Amino acid sequence: MAENIGQIPEEVDALAAEFELRAGDLENIKMEISSTLGGTTWTGSDRDQFQADWEGRFSQNIIQIVTNLRTSGQLASQNAQEQRDASAS
Repeated sequence: MAENIGQIPEEVDALAAEFELRAGDLENIKMEISSTLGGTTWTGSDRDQFQADWEGRFSQNIIQIVTNLRTSGQLASQNAQEQRDASAS
């Protein structure tokens, strides 16, 4: 059996689209949580600390993951295009 080396660009394009979709999902989740937190009647120092943590490090972690997902998707898309270009040559 011959070994298949390379990629099927359409599969890699689908992978890139999945990265973008999931990045958007995480952005929506972050916004929903922020909205829910903002709508609570919870008051006091525990709430203040929780909100500071959420708006600070927790949200920043999500933003970093979103950025990484988008970067991965862009790289996958670029690789798919490079495969098409190489196959066309």
